[in-house]
Amino acid sequence: MLNLGIKRIEDALSVFEALSLRDRKLEAPIIIMHRNKGKSVSLGCFQIADEDFAISYLRKKNLDYFFRLHGGDVMLHDENQVGIGIIAPNDEKYKEMHASLMSLLLKRNGIRSFQVTNDYIICFNKILGEVTYLEKESILSWFTVLYLKRSYEEIAGLKFPKEQLIKERVSKLKESCIGLDQVLGKQVSAGRVFEMVKEVLSDELNFRLSAFRLGLADKKCFWKSREMLRKNSISERIRLNYLQLKHSVSLGETFFFSKKLINGFLRVWVKIKDKNVERVSISGSFMFEPPGKLHDFEKMLEGSSLEETSLTEKITEFFINEKIKASFTPFDIVELLCKAPGGK
Repeated sequence: MLNLGIKRIEDALSVFEALSLRDRKLEAPIIIMHRNKGKSVSLGCFQIADEDFAISYLRKKNLDYFFRLHGGDVMLHDENQVGIGIIAPNDEKYKEMHASLMSLLLKRNGIRSFQVTNDYIICFNKILGEVTYLEKESILSWFTVLYLKRSYEEIAGLKFPKEQLIKERVSKLKESCIGLDQVLGKQVSAGRVFEMVKEVLSDELNFRLSAFRLGLADKKCFWKSREMLRKNSISERIRLNYLQLKHSVSLGETFFFSKKLINGFLRVWVKIKDKNVERVSISGSFMFEPPGKLHDFEKMLEGSSLEETSLTEKITEFFINEKIKASFTPFDIVELLCKAPGGK
């Protein structure tokens, strides 16, 4: 068990990434405990500034923001939040470890109606926590952001900076997003959550807990991950490609389409020439693993005919060959692209 104590979310995620990417074989699960320091905003690496959140509102609130190394939506990080990371060997006996830990943690507090997935912890059909899920050939890993309390006004302001819109959005957020204190009907501290996690691991999941320290190789990997978060090349390339197509002078050839996903939003700019895809930009709040493959995916689409059957086969083959795991399907992309003139 690695107790990071009170650290900024960037540092916690960097440690999680570093341990997830380590080359050495993992003999036993590593549990990371984190309590957030300060206040900041994180975005999925496929999102676009000022399209998916309001920079003006962040400046007004003196909030910093950064892009995570993976997909997903805008998240507000403050002191009312804990992080629980799990990195386990890719072994059958650990496959349900995250779900078991979170389920037992909630049951211990008398909560009965909930669902744990690789993306969310849903309680009474409302989002209680959010999860980053990574998988390598040798490991399974989850980083759970568990909200103790929600700041509805600031969450609403991330996308709707005008005061009246914030008030309207707050009421909707209260219906769909909750914190642990709201579920329990009382305040709960990060320290108490950590103690409960330890009790569940040792008493109910039968783990023998011992302290874990970062070695020199882990620390080097941590600084590398930290630097990647500060200069996220994926988000920069996504933004550049998006702006170039959005401001394309080829009127009548460049088109914009979007679609609401179950857990996110998919946005496509496409430039058409002779009923073929000349260039495409894909962005939004979605998961796409490995994230670096999105650039290859866009390149693969260039030159493709806007014919539904052949396009579906081409995209499906790419997903299978590159072992892509995404929160949208090949059919979602085909649906948007074929809306362009010449699509069929």
